[in-house]
Amino acid sequence: MGVLDNIKDFRKYSNQYLAAFTGTLLTFSVIASYGWTSPTLPILMAEDSPLPITSDESSWIVSILVLASIVGPIPTAWAIDRFGRKYTMLFTAIPTIIGWILIGVAQSVPVLYISRLLSGISYGMQYSSMPIYLGEIASDAIRGSIGTLLTVMAKAGILFEYSVGPFVDFRMLAWISVIFPSAFFLLFMWMPESPYYLLAKNKYEPAEKSLRWFRKRDEVHDELTMMKAAVERSKQNKGTFRELFTPGNRRSLIVVLGLGALQQLCGSQAVIAYSQQIFAEVQSGLQAHESSIIMAVIQLITAALSSSIVDRAGRRPLLLISTTGCAIGTFVVGLYFFLQQQGTNVQSVSWIPLVVIMLYIISYTIGLATVPFAVLGELFPSNVKAVAAAMYTMFASAIGFGVSKLYQVISDNLGTYVSFWIFSVCSALFIIFVFLLVPETKGKPLDQILVEMRSSQNRTLTGCFRRRKTAKL
Repeated sequence: MGVLDNIKDFRKYSNQYLAAFTGTLLTFSVIASYGWTSPTLPILMAEDSPLPITSDESSWIVSILVLASIVGPIPTAWAIDRFGRKYTMLFTAIPTIIGWILIGVAQSVPVLYISRLLSGISYGMQYSSMPIYLGEIASDAIRGSIGTLLTVMAKAGILFEYSVGPFVDFRMLAWISVIFPSAFFLLFMWMPESPYYLLAKNKYEPAEKSLRWFRKRDEVHDELTMMKAAVERSKQNKGTFRELFTPGNRRSLIVVLGLGALQQLCGSQAVIAYSQQIFAEVQSGLQAHESSIIMAVIQLITAALSSSIVDRAGRRPLLLISTTGCAIGTFVVGLYFFLQQQGTNVQSVSWIPLVVIMLYIISYTIGLATVPFAVLGELFPSNVKAVAAAMYTMFASAIGFGVSKLYQVISDNLGTYVSFWIFSVCSALFIIFVFLLVPETKGKPLDQILVEMRSSQNRTLTGCFRRRKTAKL
């Protein structure tokens, strides 16, 4: 009976899943460009390299993409409300298409830098537009799973690069990879615009038509009325960066920026970008690229699992489990590298870091890699969603740049264990943050979530005022 219910649910929401899948082909493409470094850097740094690079150049090849992603949200915050979610996302594919083509013809390191710069712009634009579109087209019952599809496709992109990269020329890998953003562009142009955006532009009939397609039913009047009311409330305040710091949005901003920082400081991006180099140090008996492929498969399966349980288990439990797992995992791996550097014979337990890194990836993916993007589309009113997503992406990207660049520097000069222990301490501190500040939004209408966040902020301010007044008395 459960299987039949799942089939019925899928049919009921199939158009929403279709639009989400088509849209997140862009995510697949953009994140594939990040995963590209893991199989490619060892090839380029080898003695018989087709395009020789130094260790410092390799760290720039990784980190330039993250640095450039800070720029992407700036035009996105304007374009997403000026031209719509759909057309902004279509434009986002163009830089990453050009980026892959440049790698395909690259004969020098500067060309690789330019390619990574363009891919980074797409990276930033995608992550500041996609969560908004997914959050606005999804029904309340599946909004969590729709939102986490973004991460599922991201992990699929990484798996693709890890699986194909070690066996083909790095230029051929680029020519194969360019197929996916091109496919996104050709397919997504047929998908409807977000009904929230259409209502914000006073296009009631197109909004109704869009909602009917997403919901697969003709009667959408009640939901459309609720959407219109939410849009009207949002229009009362102009959607600017300053608006993010008003009392009604302040707690939401703190929550999403905190989650963005946690995503980076737990070490996930360093592990993904440098996975083959990390596994080469572990010496577990498997080849480094084999370990990386296993890790990517586990990550994809876990992301899919998280997508199916996020609307059942809730956001907070998954985040707490995820953060705790990351703290423990990075500590244990750091301990292994510390003992190895001290000259201790760790050959008999060389399997431990391999297993722990896999458990770390499971922990990260089931919560931190998926839930923040679902939450980002839920905590802000329509008029500031674009600027909130831009702020989130810029903030997370700035921290991610530091992690991506400094990981190699710290590991080369102080030891890999220092990097992992820094990740462990950061993760442990953020357990408190998640427990105290992150709200549970499972199964709640967007309008209700906004009311509760504002009420929570007001209660906090009132409590502070009362405590100060009592202290004076």
